[in-house]
Amino acid sequence: MIDLRRHFKRFLTAPGAVGGLGALIFTALSACDLYGVASVLRERAIDAIQRAAPRGTDGAGVLVVDIDSASVARAGGWPLPREDMARLAQRILEGRPAAVAFDIFFDGPDRHSLRAHLEGAADPRLRAALAPFLADAPDPDHAFGETLERGQTILAALAGGAAPPAAFNFVRVEGRTGLEMARPISGALAPYEPLASEALALGVSSLFGEDGGVVRKAPLLLSVRGQLVPGLALEATRLAQSVAMLTVDASGRLDMGTRRLPLGEGGALRLRWSDSAHWAQRTRSAADLLEGRVAPEQFAGRVVMVGASAPEAGALRPTTLGPLTPTVQIHAEAAEQILAGTAPLRPQSALPIEVGAALALAGIAAAIAARVGPAAAFALQLTLSALWIAIAATALISYDLVLDPAGPPLIVLLSGNMAAAAAFARTRRMKAFISRKFEQYISVDVVREIIAHPERLRREGEMRVITALFTDIENFTPMTHRLAPHDLIALLDIYLGGLERIVTDHGGMVDGVTGDAIHAFFNVPLERADHADAAIACAAAIIEFSESFRKEPLAAEAGFGRTRVGVETGPAIVGDVGGAGRLNYTAYGDAVIVASRLEQANKQFDSQICIGPGAAAAAQRRDLAPLGALRLKGLSEDTMIFTLEGD
Repeated sequence: MIDLRRHFKRFLTAPGAVGGLGALIFTALSACDLYGVASVLRERAIDAIQRAAPRGTDGAGVLVVDIDSASVARAGGWPLPREDMARLAQRILEGRPAAVAFDIFFDGPDRHSLRAHLEGAADPRLRAALAPFLADAPDPDHAFGETLERGQTILAALAGGAAPPAAFNFVRVEGRTGLEMARPISGALAPYEPLASEALALGVSSLFGEDGGVVRKAPLLLSVRGQLVPGLALEATRLAQSVAMLTVDASGRLDMGTRRLPLGEGGALRLRWSDSAHWAQRTRSAADLLEGRVAPEQFAGRVVMVGASAPEAGALRPTTLGPLTPTVQIHAEAAEQILAGTAPLRPQSALPIEVGAALALAGIAAAIAARVGPAAAFALQLTLSALWIAIAATALISYDLVLDPAGPPLIVLLSGNMAAAAAFARTRRMKAFISRKFEQYISVDVVREIIAHPERLRREGEMRVITALFTDIENFTPMTHRLAPHDLIALLDIYLGGLERIVTDHGGMVDGVTGDAIHAFFNVPLERADHADAAIACAAAIIEFSESFRKEPLAAEAGFGRTRVGVETGPAIVGDVGGAGRLNYTAYGDAVIVASRLEQANKQFDSQICIGPGAAAAAQRRDLAPLGALRLKGLSEDTMIFTLEGD
C-alpha cells in the first residue's frame, strides 16, 4: 500500500515545492496589498525607473514664469504686489500666448496697495477723513483684473469649501463612468471675486500626495456633488487648444477636441517626469521678465504657467525628483503630457499579468535553485528579476503602461531563496545521513564523493551489476571453546577490523558482519567500472592479511583457522531498506547468493578463494585458474569456479 503521508511529507520538504509554496504565498500577499506595502514598493520602483529614463520633450509647448527668490527680493517680499502681477501678466500677454495659467491662489485684495492701507484704518473718523484720498487711490486689483481680461487666462482654485464656484467650466459626462473615476472633493475655493470674474476660467491647482505626501499625479478632473471640475493643467491646455467643452465618454476617456486622453484612477494623470535640464530650458524668471531681459515673443502660442519657487510662497511639494519641487513645475509637466498625449496608465489586466509573471518566474527560480549551487541560483534569480524589470521599464517608457517593477522580482528572490534554503537544509540532512550510514562501511574518499554529489546516491532502489564478497573462518566454532570470552572478542575485533579496512581500501562497502564473517559489495553505493577486479584484489589482500594474523601469538594459540572467500558478479537490486537508525543500503540478487555458496565451496576444493563465472568474465585479470565445475546449493546446473593462481 502506498504511504501517502510519506510521499506528501517528501513533497512538502522538496526545495522546489518549498519555493513554489513561497511563491504562492508571497504572490497572494502582493495581490492583496496588505497595508499598502506592495503599492509603496511598486511606486518607488517606478520612481527609480523615471529617474533613470526621463520623459522625452520633443515639441514641448509649455513655458514657466517662475517667481523665484530673486523676484521676491526685488518686490520686497511675498506675496508680490498686484501691481507687479499686472505688469507680469501684461508682459506675458504681449507675446500672444495660447493660454496663461496662474498657479497662485489670490485669496483677497492686494495687501501691499495704498487702497488696502487706507481701507484698513481702524479709526472710523480717520477712514472718513481719508475717504477723498481713497476715491482717487489706484486699485491694483482692478488693474490686474483688466489685464487678465485681455487674454486666455486661468486662475487657480483650491479643493475645499462647500460647493464649486460658478466660474468653473464644468465637464460634460456621458454616463456615470467619469464621475466614478474622478477624485471626490467637498467643494472648491474660488480666488478673489474681482479677479475671478475677469479671468476666462478657473482650474483646481491642489495636488494630492501619497506615500508620505509624495506627488506622483496631477488631477485632471475632480468630482464635486455630481459635477466634474477641471484641474489647472487641463483647463490651461483646453483653452490653448480652443476647445469649448471637455467631455468624459462612457468608457472613461477624456475628449478634448481632437485629443482623447485615458483617465487614470481618481481622474488623475500619472506624471512622466522630464529631466532637470528641460526644466531649466522652459523656465523664465519673473524678475528677468519684469526688467525686460526676456522678450515677450518667446511666449507666442505657448501655454504659460506662472507660479513660485521661492520658499516664502510655500508652493514646494515632495515628488519623485526631490523633496522641494515647485508646484508650478508639476503643473507644467502635466500640461506638457496632455499636449503630447502621454498618459501612463495602469491597465485593468496589470494585476493578472503581474501575478502570472511572478508565479512563472518564481517557479523557474525555485525549480532550478533546488538543483544548482547557491551562487548559480542567486545569479539566476537576479537574471529573472532583471528581465521583469526590463519588461516593466519598457512598458512604461515606450507604451505608457504601468506594471509593477518591484513585486515579481521580490517574489522571485524570496521564493528562490526559500528553495535554496530548503535545498541547503536537504543537503545538510543528506550529508548527515551519508556520514551516519556509510562512514564506517565505505572508504573516506567514497563518502566525500557522495557528499559532494549526493544526487548520485540512489536510495530508492535500482537494478545494478555488482560484485559480492563473502568471508568465513575455518573451524570457527571449535575455536570459540578454546578461548575465554574476552579473548575471543578481542581477537575478532582486531581480525574483523582488519577485514573492514581492506574492503573499504579497495573501494568496497561492508554490508554487514555476521559472527566471524563479513559481507561486502563492490560497485555500490557509487558505480565503478573495475568492481570485479577490485573485489578479487580485495579477496587476495584478505587472505594475505588473515595468514599473517594467524601467526599472531593469541591467534596461533587459539588455532585461528584459514579465511575463505567467495566472489561473484551479477545483477542485483540495490537500495536503502528499512528504518533510518541503521545501515540498510544493501543488495538482493543471485550474485549475492552465489557468492555465499562459493565461500562454502572452498571446503570441497580445499581452497581459500572461489571466484564465480560472472566475476571471472568481468575481471581483466590474467591470473585466474579454473578449479572445476560444481553444483552449488539452490542452482539447477553446474557452476564453473575459478581461483587465483597459487591458491
